[in-house]
Amino acid sequence: MAITVRSYHLDGYGHVNNARYLEFLEEARWAFFERHGLSDLLQGIQMVVSRIDIRYRRSATEGDILEMETRLLEILPRQVKFRQAIFFVQGGKTAVEAEVTLMSTQNGKAVSLSAPLREALNLLFERDR
Repeated sequence: MAITVRSYHLDGYGHVNNARYLEFLEEARWAFFERHGLSDLLQGIQMVVSRIDIRYRRSATEGDILEMETRLLEILPRQVKFRQAIFFVQGGKTAVEAEVTLMSTQNGKAVSLSAPLREALNLLFERDR
């Protein structure tokens, strides 16, 4: 997934605001779920961010084209961990690296991943190893 940096993504210093990177990563995770048919397997479960460890490597500015990569890192009974990165299309250098943990919840409480979702995630994990 790629995005072109627009003026409204920028902060007062003229580079992408740190909070915008979180939005870019969220969009990439949604695209990951949709691309792999995982959204249909949620069955009333919400996947909410419970932890993000993010490292800002390089500033992006207006007009930069950024490409996002999302990979499964670990699948636990109630959590899914991803490794995500945002790269500059031109030059391939890294703008952001992050590890993101999603917690499976229903009605505000942590629940186990559904069997179909867990199975689909495991297949993706094994394929990408």
